[in-house]
Formats: sequence, structure tokens, C-alpha cells
Amino acid sequence: MPQSPRIGFLGLGTMGRPMATNLLKAGFPLTVWNRTPSRVHPLQALGARAGKSPAHVAAETEILITMVSQPADVEALVLEPGGALEGLRKGAVLVDMSTVSPATSRKLAGAVAAKQAEFLDAPVVGSKGPATEGALVILVGGLPGTLERCRPILAAMGRTIIHAGGVGMGSVLKLATNLMLAHVMAGFAEGLLLVERGGLDPQRYLEVLEASTFRSPWYRSKGAGMIARDFSTHFALKHMRKDLRLMEELAQELKAALPVTKAVQEQFAKAESEGRGELDYSAVLASLEATR
Repeated sequence: MPQSPRIGFLGLGTMGRPMATNLLKAGFPLTVWNRTPSRVHPLQALGARAGKSPAHVAAETEILITMVSQPADVEALVLEPGGALEGLRKGAVLVDMSTVSPATSRKLAGAVAAKQAEFLDAPVVGSKGPATEGALVILVGGLPGTLERCRPILAAMGRTIIHAGGVGMGSVLKLATNLMLAHVMAGFAEGLLLVERGGLDPQRYLEVLEASTFRSPWYRSKGAGMIARDFSTHFALKHMRKDLRLMEELAQELKAALPVTKAVQEQFAKAESEGRGELDYSAVLASLEATR
């Protein structure tokens, strides 16, 4: 692989755009593509090339990164006519950083292997802020040698890189991590509502959490917005709802009982059905408030 490999990046949404920006800041030659062309322009202004299609970007690069919202979206991006697989070069690496099912990761890996290329599933932990700061946690499934080839590129986007195991294991680890995040958000929202309805200053609640053995900067960063009822989107509620569906599918495949997750999933489904899907996932609090 060249000393400074050419990188392609497909998907410039809330997460993809700052991740691609950090690759440019690190000095990597970058070609980008997005379904909505206007999202390409800010990256062009920073020095990126605009690709004509996913297949064109793949043909121009040694490392190709995909970062989209839904499993169906990444499959379309890679496998459909004009998709990345058509242009993927022998010996190249496709790194899917989307949050998808392990089954989707394995399907993509099989298609990539048929092109004599390599594959990593590398979903990330962190929202818009860590993506902008290059401070994501990256969970990698795939061969160790492939990871080492891509490590400098991943390190431009994340501070921590964890090798979870073979293909699909990064996706398993990501779903388990977001499972815990969904639980924490639902519990925190219920506790905050209870404190406020009980006549307490919600800042006292944060003080207790920060002084406890399970303290975390997450409570302060999310709590401030929730107390102010500011649900500006960092991680959309609809995406957490999607991840919960993927957890349910994986649990069924593995015959793992997730009764608490099922209850949490119902709460997020309710919030999405009320039209809160585009808001931050902390808007589950607004759904709880609306419940009588």
C-alpha cells in the first residue's frame, strides 16, 4: 500500500462529514461522494475531490470508507449497480463504519472477498462532538493484518481502536455498547423526571451522580441539555431506534433474552411514533413527560 494511500469516503452525514474532515486535516488524499451532492461542497473547499459515483470513488482509491445510517443503505451503496463493489480494486480495503447487523457485515465481507479485496467492519462509539474532535472509539472486526494496514487512517478519526475479533465482531460489540447507552438514557430520563416532579432542583440529581461510584461526564453533558429541554441532535433518536431493532434481531439469532432492552425499545418506539425521530435521542424525556 502507498505511504499515503488514497482514501474514498462515502456518506457525509452528521458523523461522516467531520470524520472525513479529520482525514483531510491528517493529510490523506481524499475523494468523497454523498447521495445529496451539496454535502460534498464543504469537503471540496478543504481539498477533497468529488467522486462521480460510489463505483468511481472505489476505482480511484486504495481504502474505501462507508458511513451511512441503515443496513439497507450500505448494502445499496456497495452492492447495487453503480455501487462501490463495481469499482473496488484488487487488494483494496473496504471499511464499513456504519452501525449495522453482524449479518450485514458478513454479507459485505463475502462480496468484497470475491473481488480479491479486504474488509473491516469498524463502527464507532461517539456522537457529533467526538467525531469532530477525532475522539471516537472505533470497534473493529476483521483480520489483524488488515487492521494494521488501516490503523493510521482510523487513528485520524478516533483516539481508541479496539480489535473485537473477526468480521462482524465489531458490529456485535457496537450493538452491545449502544444497548447500554439506550438503557442509561432511558433510566436517566426517568430519574430526571421523577426528581423534577418531586419538586427538587435537577442540579442536585447531577451532583449525586457525579459524586457516586458510577459518575460519568455523560450525565453532565447530556443532563444540561435535557434540563433545558434542548434536544438538538447529536445522535438522532431514529438511529437509536434502528439500533434497538438490530439488537432485537441479533438477540433472536443468538437466542439471548433481552427483556429490559425490549422495554427500552418500546419507549423509544413510542417517542419516534410521536414525531421525535429527528431530535436527539435524549428526547425520550419529552415522550415520558407527555405520558399521563
